[in-house]
Amino acid sequence: MSLAQAGTRRWTRALAGALLVVGILGFVSFLEGCSVGYLFHVGKGQLKIVCGSKGTEAVLGDPEVPESEKEKIRLVMDAKAFGEEALGLASSKNYTRYYLVKHPPVAYNLTASPRLSLEAYRWCFPIAGCLPYKGFFAREKAERESARMSKRGYDTYTRPVGAYSTLGWFKDPIFSTMLQYGDTALVEVILHEMVHRTIFVKDQGAFNEGVATFVGEKGMEAFFRSRGGLDPGQIEALQQKREAKRLFQETMFDLADRLRLLYSAEGEEEDKLASRGRIFQEAKASFQKGLEALGSTRYGGILRQDWNNALLVSYLTYHQDPDLWQALHDGFDRDLAAMVDWLKQLKGEKDPMARIEQWVAQGGEATNH
Repeated sequence: MSLAQAGTRRWTRALAGALLVVGILGFVSFLEGCSVGYLFHVGKGQLKIVCGSKGTEAVLGDPEVPESEKEKIRLVMDAKAFGEEALGLASSKNYTRYYLVKHPPVAYNLTASPRLSLEAYRWCFPIAGCLPYKGFFAREKAERESARMSKRGYDTYTRPVGAYSTLGWFKDPIFSTMLQYGDTALVEVILHEMVHRTIFVKDQGAFNEGVATFVGEKGMEAFFRSRGGLDPGQIEALQQKREAKRLFQETMFDLADRLRLLYSAEGEEEDKLASRGRIFQEAKASFQKGLEALGSTRYGGILRQDWNNALLVSYLTYHQDPDLWQALHDGFDRDLAAMVDWLKQLKGEKDPMARIEQWVAQGGEATNH
């Protein structure tokens, strides 16, 4: 086969694959009146990534690529191998290609929520089911949809996306933006996205994100333990990150409790909207003060945002009750691979979180899986 023929066949496969991305990770919605323009937008965006990526071996052999970036790519490859071999995550050809993101970020995710409820608006997709977010490759398109949802009476929150999983429809590349992460954050995000490829329950966005977040975090710790542990500087940085994260988690959970109480109480809508505004301001000010006490400069982007239900719901989607996930992990004697193996069996569950709660309440043991 000539190089021209090979290139044509690759482009054709990429085009066909790009059309199949419809519905993956919140990218297309026929059930919610998705426009042809949106379909074209996401197909074009995915096609650009597929055709614009190149093999990691070529990148590693390029003398013009800085050694620091090559080290990050090797770290990704090691993390992928660890996830597959030590944690039982799905084997794939993901992260064997590299894509230069010329205009970061890679994409944007939009979350929406009613102004007097902490329920995420759900966009429904042909393949991935109903998800609590909608993705875009262009900021202006995300902002346009955000404005449309605002006019319909919803709070909205748009956040940048540094990586995403196509759930096996494509070879997910290493995005150049990922190489800017610290080592622990990079390994965590790789394992997080690998979990999506391994454990995905249709119509259960909160479960899918929750399990990926927990396994990504615990898997990262296990990965570095397998390599002799972190150096003192990494340990200190990770500890500072965890302290700030714990503060943010406490702030978000407390905020959610206060707002649920307000929204469920009797009263006029106008009064509730005024009260929620004060509650958001108080929570934000308290969080900022707490960060200053820790000497942390993290969460700058969050502090520059206007806090609303959509921002809070976006956080809660990824972070459910941490004690429940930890209890499940403890039930498997903290054997993360065994826990992952059990979670794979929840693929057909209508309510996987309820199944986990039941397992934990009954004192499930690792031998039960």
